[in-house]
Amino acid sequence: MKDPKITKAVGVNKDGYCSGGVDIETPSQNLEIDPRGKSSFRARGSYIAQGNIVEVKGNKRMLAAKSKKATWY
Repeated sequence: MKDPKITKAVGVNKDGYCSGGVDIETPSQNLEIDPRGKSSFRARGSYIAQGNIVEVKGNKRMLAAKSKKATWY
């Protein structure tokens, strides 16, 4: 009997992993030096992401007391 012909999906390598694709740039996350790195040699060169602060809008009537800023990491 003849072996069946196996077809693979578009964009898949012979090992089953996806091929191609689009590289997406990740925005900076406002990195700052870890304050513990100033006094410890183990944490030297460590950075902490502070996130990006953005303005948000509310649904329908938003209370004036609610924060209109959000931090995205």
